[in-house]
Formats: sequence, C-alpha cells, structure tokens
Amino acid sequence: MTEFQRPSAVEKFSGGLPLQATLTAISAISGAPLAALLPVLANTLAAQRQKQRVETTLQDIIAVLNAHDDQLKQLTDQQYKFIYEAILTLLHTTNVEKMKLLREVVHNSLFAPSFSDQEAIFLSRVIRDISVAEALFVLKNFSCEKICLIDKTEDLNIPPQTLPVNRNSTDGQAVAGLLSLGLVVAAEPMLDDLGSLRFSPMAAKLLVLLKTDKRPESFVA
Repeated sequence: MTEFQRPSAVEKFSGGLPLQATLTAISAISGAPLAALLPVLANTLAAQRQKQRVETTLQDIIAVLNAHDDQLKQLTDQQYKFIYEAILTLLHTTNVEKMKLLREVVHNSLFAPSFSDQEAIFLSRVIRDISVAEALFVLKNFSCEKICLIDKTEDLNIPPQTLPVNRNSTDGQAVAGLLSLGLVVAAEPMLDDLGSLRFSPMAAKLLVLLKTDKRPESFVA
C-alpha cells in the first residue's frame, strides 16, 4: 500500500498546497512580475535575473520555515500576516538587498512577540514600502534620542544626544522616507532644538522584525 507523506508545517502554512504552487497562485492573483510580465519582457535577461533572484530567496525562506516547525505550528494571525506580506513583497522586489531584508523579516516573525491587529497592519505596510537605506538608518541610529535635519552651510550647534543629518544626503532622504512611513515624528519642542525629530514607538516594534545577530549591514553584504 502506498504510504502518503504527511504535509509539512510549511505546506500547512501555505494552505495545504506545496509552497511553490501556493506562491505561484499568489503571484498570479497579485499581478507579480513573474506571473504578469509581458511576453516581450519575459524573454529579457533582466527577467531571467529577476526570476533567479526571487527563486533563490524563496528557497532561503523555505529553508528557514522548515527549520522552525514548532514555531509554524503556533503561528499567530499577526505573525502569519508578517510572513505573508514579506513573501508578497518579495515577488514585487528587484533589489537584492531588500530581498535579504525580507528574509530576515520572515525569520524574525517566527519569534515576534504579541502585536495587536492594528500594529500588524501598520508594520506590514512598512515591510512592503521601506527601503534598505531607511531600514539601515533605523538599525544604526535608533539609540539616538533626537534627529536634526541640517543644511550643509548651517552652524552645527547641535544639542547632546541629537543626530545631525544633512537633509540633502542619503541619510536625509532616508529620514524623509521614514517620516512618510510614520517611523520618525516631530520631537517634543524644546527651546534649544526646535524642529527636531525622533523615532516613533512603532520604530521600536519594527526593530523586532529587522534585527539580526550579525552587523546591521548583514542584509547588504
């Protein structure tokens, strides 16, 4: 008699189908590049490179999920949402460093503490939209109490524990992006630092999903 294999935790996570088939279905429904590329684009070298990048990262993610069967069995709805959003975002991502960041999100989601539904919705949007430069800025500078955007010719009279950031630099662009994501907000006004910014409480929660045992730059190595 043929012995049927029991579905793995990864297959259960994907809804009872093999993960590859599930991701193909998700890709088709969501209009992801691998499923909806115009025929003329599908035959380009760029499309082949993208296909390889996505497949390689998906294999890494599958390996992560397979290595944590116990965590998958106890997955909360919020953790599921983080992983699901990370996979959807991967299918739309061409940046290799962002793909590595998403792999970290999947791993950390398995061990994430309890989040409310609204926090999960907020952070899922951030996972989708945040750039690698913005994520690295949070990881490197979260310990700073305040952030001050400055002009290149400005006199640097910066209060202690305040990070000066040239508004025209790459970090300045990252701060602008974090403002739009709700991860940086206006600081409480003080006489000596009017216009200063600070990380929002949600930035602290994002760190749980971005953290790595390696250097902050690990997903751009």
